[in-house]
Amino acid sequence: MQEPGARGFAAELHTVSPRLIVAALLTAAVLLTAWGDVLPHPSLWWNYALVLFLTAPIGLALELWRPSLGRWYTLLILTAAIWLANAWFDLPGAPTLLALVVAFAAAMIGLPAAAVTAVGESGLLLLFARYPSAHVSLRTLLTALPGIWAMLAIMVMVYRPICQLADWSWDYYVRARGSLEEARSRGAELKQALHDLAHANRQLALTNERLNAARLAAEEAQRTKAAFVANVSHEFRTPLNMIIGLTEFVLGRPGVYGSVLPQALLDDLEIVRRNSEHLSSMISDVLDLSRVESGRMALHKERVDLGEVIERAFSVVQPLLAKKKLALQREIPTSLPQIFCDRTRIRQVVVNLLSNAARYTEQGAITVRVALEPQHVVVSVTDTGPGIVPEEAAQLFEPFHQSASGARAGGGSGLGLSISKQFVELHDGQMWLESEPGLGSTFSFRLPISPLPAPLARPDRWITEAWSWVERTSRSSLPVLPNKPRIIVCDGSGELHPLLARHTDGVEWVNTRDLAEAAAELQRCPAESVLLNVPSLNDLNAQLLQAAEAIRDTPLIACTLPPRIGRALAAGAAGFLTKPVTRDRLQQALASAGRPVTRVLLVDDDRDTQQLFARMLGDCAPHLEVMTASSGQEALDRMRAWRPDLVLLDIILPDMDGWQLLEVKREDTALREVPVMIVTAQDPQDHPLASRVVAATIGEGVSLSKLLRCSRAVSALLLQPD
Repeated sequence: MQEPGARGFAAELHTVSPRLIVAALLTAAVLLTAWGDVLPHPSLWWNYALVLFLTAPIGLALELWRPSLGRWYTLLILTAAIWLANAWFDLPGAPTLLALVVAFAAAMIGLPAAAVTAVGESGLLLLFARYPSAHVSLRTLLTALPGIWAMLAIMVMVYRPICQLADWSWDYYVRARGSLEEARSRGAELKQALHDLAHANRQLALTNERLNAARLAAEEAQRTKAAFVANVSHEFRTPLNMIIGLTEFVLGRPGVYGSVLPQALLDDLEIVRRNSEHLSSMISDVLDLSRVESGRMALHKERVDLGEVIERAFSVVQPLLAKKKLALQREIPTSLPQIFCDRTRIRQVVVNLLSNAARYTEQGAITVRVALEPQHVVVSVTDTGPGIVPEEAAQLFEPFHQSASGARAGGGSGLGLSISKQFVELHDGQMWLESEPGLGSTFSFRLPISPLPAPLARPDRWITEAWSWVERTSRSSLPVLPNKPRIIVCDGSGELHPLLARHTDGVEWVNTRDLAEAAAELQRCPAESVLLNVPSLNDLNAQLLQAAEAIRDTPLIACTLPPRIGRALAAGAAGFLTKPVTRDRLQQALASAGRPVTRVLLVDDDRDTQQLFARMLGDCAPHLEVMTASSGQEALDRMRAWRPDLVLLDIILPDMDGWQLLEVKREDTALREVPVMIVTAQDPQDHPLASRVVAATIGEGVSLSKLLRCSRAVSALLLQPD
């Protein structure tokens, strides 16, 4: 059903107004009134004009009230006027004018109205043809009927395309109007979306600023924590060095004091030494935890016999097991594959688990199991201790957390499990706990046997339907070898290669000492790149260009990494000792002086440290002459006057620090050759190495497009945290 708007649009196409027909009828009535006396039967013409005067204006009123009714009435009046004229005046051919009524019906109302009019007029013609008084002859009938239907056909041919065009135009208009409304609605939605997006963008920018501030605060807190840990370790290690050194000296050389010391005193000193070593172990654990959290813990991975690692861990905890009379049960397969791991760290993990099990178990046994999986090995340590409740088990791997039973056992720092878990995770493994109160606990960790190489392409490129599956009947005993990129390290000092090898195991590092050796190694086997370490920043450009001439087709990366003790060596020191210093390390320091040592100068502002080192040096070599100095200036005066063969120098001094003293010594030609060994509580690993400059090139140089990509990649990398 056509909507009112469409009917109104279609009505606009019918431009003939009934007012024109009414006006024509009234005009005819006026003319008949004026000229009726010259026509035959004047009275009939005047009556005819009167009928027109009375009926025609009604059509105008109906047009104003109901347009459709007014138009049909006008057609009716026009038809009546034609029939009345034919009946009163017997005008020849008057009924043929009925075809005009059909035309007016099509023009005023539409084709359906024209068809209805044609049918009605045809019926009237056939009806009036039966009455002679209607003056409808056969000739008139044969003329009027074809005229009516011919006019209808003409109107159909004229108006049908117009009506079709009108329907299409209206449909297009309706759809266009709907599209416009939808576009307006979508425009409003888009505007709202843009507003929401702008608001979200502002919120995101604000959140990003807050995240950046939080990241900077976290990094600053991390640096502060690392500095705090390093400083606290320095402050702890200095007195611990005194305690451990003196107790070991007394326990190892009790006769030095001239009389036999009571056994009770020696037993008490042993307790002091044992607890001091426990404190030193706690400091080492804190430093290890700090390095793991800051990403500075380096692993030295290699193929390791896991059974041998576990046996060495057994030997460490065996005295504790024997003291508590605990049985040790082993369930270890005889044919264990070698795993790719850091031997020292994994042994430390096993020792921690065994020590915890022995410390918390009063009776029963400790069982160590090793189970093989397709790509992993699982190590479990089970005890018969009191077990751990689930509430405590959820927090047991947190730093400094101990279970209630563990606290009553009176041992541990609460760091062993946390560090062990992080060591295992550094190997891409997992550690977990299974425990039930009263039935003991089982700590397990899983390690990959070999690192899994990344796939070079999707596997479906090699899969074909012709393959037949043949299941393997026995397990392969061959280890899975990792696919590693190969990088050649060209470093004259030879110190960079082991450091890189400890920081990552995902690269095959090849150590060379000069460009010729590096070029020869490239001829033997290609490499991904050559890493060139230049000692001096001033020589970087010249050596990089020289390397580019010697090595054409391999990327060259140059850096300026100092030696591990670069600052000490650059300042003129021969090496360093980290507190606590043992007798054996002092013996090695004397041997590394490069000359016979008969005189040693101890530079330290702590009198107790001077006394401890003097006794330890005397125990190392009884013929040594030992002199002490408590300040930097005093040390310089003693060096000029006494000329020692070796100087043991503390960094922190009251008037000048050790670095300033080394600077003055280097400028003095008389003292320049005196070897100096720095004694410090700062671990060099707490100060990570950093290269001031990184340069890269290949062959004839780097093109502009590669320079653009390199600049974007390098800038993104440099902005990332370590």
